[in-house]
Amino acid sequence: MSAKYAFVKSLKEVRFLFCHTGEGSAATRTFLTRAYPTMKKNNPHTPILIREAQGVLPKVYARYGSSLFCLDACLSMCR
Repeated sequence: MSAKYAFVKSLKEVRFLFCHTGEGSAATRTFLTRAYPTMKKNNPHTPILIREAQGVLPKVYARYGSSLFCLDACLSMCR
């Protein structure tokens, strides 16, 4: 299996939150269009949730057990 987008076993869930029309979420939409198939193929048992909401800034949440971490800083570096 390729190591590209391979998640650690302790990761229970990944959530992407972004605006489906906003210019600020364009990089997130492009990333997910390109990377989602590979992420899902390499992590078939990890839920990858995609949430679209009008006017929100893009964020990524990672859940490890009962802890939820917001990783929005990494998205701002990708723009």
